[in-house]
Amino acid sequence: MRSIALLNQKGGVGKTTTTANLGACLAMLGKKVLTIDMDPQANLSVHLGVDIHNLKCSVYDLLMAKCKPEEVILHTSVQGLDIIPSNIDLSGAEIELVGIVGRETVLKEYLGNVLDQYDYVLVDCPPSLGLLTLVS
Repeated sequence: MRSIALLNQKGGVGKTTTTANLGACLAMLGKKVLTIDMDPQANLSVHLGVDIHNLKCSVYDLLMAKCKPEEVILHTSVQGLDIIPSNIDLSGAEIELVGIVGRETVLKEYLGNVLDQYDYVLVDCPPSLGLLTLVS
């Protein structure tokens, strides 16, 4: 499994577009791809067809250990391309994660063996160098 984080401290540079297009292309080549939307603006989630206002679980719930990976991973309309969606709730995660020891590895730990099911994991990071980018 290869993990690729697409990040830049500036917004509007193509992180989300690159994540979505790279994920779709890899899936069309027969690869199993997981995308993770780590941006509270949730543009990747919307781009891949997720109704962010009616999510049962999001990446925020996964980071806070409120949901299991199987509950948060959604299939997209592209065969082989899955997403862990985001929504505005994620904006509170930076504050809530501050006191957690090992917070920079919490996402990887919570995903555990699920990552072994994928050839590629693509992480769309927020336009900052804050804690959500570090967690990614």
